[in-house]
Amino acid sequence: MKENFKLINYIENLRKKGKYLFLKEEACQALNISGTAFLKSAHRLFKKGKIAHLKKGLYQIITEEYANDGSLPPEWFIDDLMKYLETPYYVGLLTAASMHGSSHHATQIFQVVCAKVIPSLVIGSVRIIFYYNKNITQIPTQKIKVPSGYINVSTQESTALDLLRYLHQSGHLNNVATVLSELAETMDPEKIANAGNQMSIRYSQRLGYILDTLGFEALTKQLNKTVSAKLTRYIPLRSDTDDTVIEKNQKWHILVNEILETDV
Repeated sequence: MKENFKLINYIENLRKKGKYLFLKEEACQALNISGTAFLKSAHRLFKKGKIAHLKKGLYQIITEEYANDGSLPPEWFIDDLMKYLETPYYVGLLTAASMHGSSHHATQIFQVVCAKVIPSLVIGSVRIIFYYNKNITQIPTQKIKVPSGYINVSTQESTALDLLRYLHQSGHLNNVATVLSELAETMDPEKIANAGNQMSIRYSQRLGYILDTLGFEALTKQLNKTVSAKLTRYIPLRSDTDDTVIEKNQKWHILVNEILETDV
């Protein structure tokens, strides 16, 4: 029980410093205990809902208010986790959209884009899904403050493009259009064009068409100049269906094969 008391004090001191992840190896060294003694103490604290196991040798400290969830909110520890995994990252897709104020169709998972292929992570009631992007460092991001510090989040503009790039992970097209109608309220025309330059042009084509359809033509003027300056072919609004083309939109070179309907 002496080792158990030591470990409780150790994680409490870390928590007071705003740290919520710790390594087994570091704890053993700091407390001068064996790996076996650590595991026995860790098991007792796990059963009490005070810690959770994340990866081999990596543990999470859980505060009392989240004991029933079996995990802290992911934004509290995602930055430290990605540093441990040694990979660039940003919180993206519907999770980023919700952080930017979109209240519709909030996802029950925490979505992260990163430069490695990483399996999904389930801790208690929390599920984190990782999406691979080898060009992640080119995507515009920003720092957002959370209780444990700061995390990397895709900007409103790059979030909008990512929702179309990862369409199946973001829900159906109408779901994305609904989220875009909310993100558009705080998007910047020049930043949209700049973000579009970091991805395949087809996402700019689809985003431009959707924003115009939603009544945000003022946001797409610079984006359209960027698209028009490149040789673009006609592409379907939805690439995952063979539905009949309803309209051939010349401005964005979009083959409209679905009518957009939003919830707002």
